[in-house]
Amino acid sequence: MANPPINENVGLDHIFLDPENPRHKPFETEREVIDYLCRHENVRQLAQDIVENGLNPLERFALIPDGNGLNNDKPMYFVAEGNRRICALKLLGDPTRAPSKNRKSFEKMAQNWEGIGVLPCVLFEDRDAVDIWLSRIHGGEQDGIGRRKWNADQSARHSGKNKVALAVLDYAKENDLISAKDRKGKLTTVQRYLGNQSVCKAMGIDVSDPKSVRRTYSKEDFDLLLTNFLDDLCKGQVHSRSNKDDFEAYARELQAVSGQSGQQIPPEPLDTPDMASKPKKRTSRPSKPKTISYLPHDDEIEKALDDLGEQKLPRLYNSICSIKLQSHTPLLLIGVWAFLESLSSKAGRDVETSFPAYFGQPKLKEYGLDRGRKGNKAIFEPLKRISDSGNVTKHDGTAAFFNGEQLANDLETLKNLILKCIEEAKNKF
Repeated sequence: MANPPINENVGLDHIFLDPENPRHKPFETEREVIDYLCRHENVRQLAQDIVENGLNPLERFALIPDGNGLNNDKPMYFVAEGNRRICALKLLGDPTRAPSKNRKSFEKMAQNWEGIGVLPCVLFEDRDAVDIWLSRIHGGEQDGIGRRKWNADQSARHSGKNKVALAVLDYAKENDLISAKDRKGKLTTVQRYLGNQSVCKAMGIDVSDPKSVRRTYSKEDFDLLLTNFLDDLCKGQVHSRSNKDDFEAYARELQAVSGQSGQQIPPEPLDTPDMASKPKKRTSRPSKPKTISYLPHDDEIEKALDDLGEQKLPRLYNSICSIKLQSHTPLLLIGVWAFLESLSSKAGRDVETSFPAYFGQPKLKEYGLDRGRKGNKAIFEPLKRISDSGNVTKHDGTAAFFNGEQLANDLETLKNLILKCIEEAKNKF
């Protein structure tokens, strides 16, 4: 029975590169080994990593005696495991031994290299004694006895990348919303979609806490939206070729999924049971109203604008509904003002008439929206506010309109008027 291996620290100058290493054909000299490893095994990149981060403390070097045995006064060894690392260390210590085309690189790296004393090694009697362990490292998984590579999900968990997608896919698998087969290969695509703020918001996913992915919808609503998303993913309607516009459009599709209660909850980890059905204790303070992040986007308006067959109005509408409201309220007010100016002009307004005047009581009667003096005020006031505030914001050097929530409410109030005006514009062409 072979003697057990011995853990020992060995100086670099006592270690030779292995001329019979499986990475290459047998060589006669150490110089040939160095030339081969530098040309084919990325030794320069490895040396740079060692300079920056040091040697991997999880890996020892495996050595076998160079003919003299373990009990020689000054034993020398061949490296059986760690040939690339030993090569990198030798060239950092003496860059003149590097191939000519790599020499300058090693000279530059050596300037930041403090050198190394002894190396953590495992000494084996001969090649036969170390072969079984080399096969465990380099021979693949071998039905579980060899080293298993991380799959994409495992690598992502380790690195922290794709955290949101992993958490959502794990949740979906645990709740039988997706099979292991359907999940395979979907990580990158899911992360691309969930990396978009609008998609996350539409699905009720909160990523503000770096330690936890949370949901802001009841479990019933969240599962409904996630099921729709995963169905589209498996059908290829959600795919890796999507761009930002596709993400924004898909977010709007999710918002329109039927069956949602629309109930918001304080952010909870994905695996938290749904507490919506349990009675809640009354708090001393009412909950803070939800902040409006964007102007309301309406699919019916978007479709009607697309049917006009021109680009300006649909693009203008999508733009004002895609920009952060609270950060850009004055800009969005001018955008809404321009949208109403352009739309009413398309419908037949002459340049001498303001759009509030154009949408007077006669026009409301024509549109079937006339609700009498008091009822019409709900339309006239938003039109006047947008017109007056827009002119002030555009022309005054200091004054501007900053009430984003009011602007959002005004645009929502004018929905039916906008649809009727689009219809009128369409009938003129």
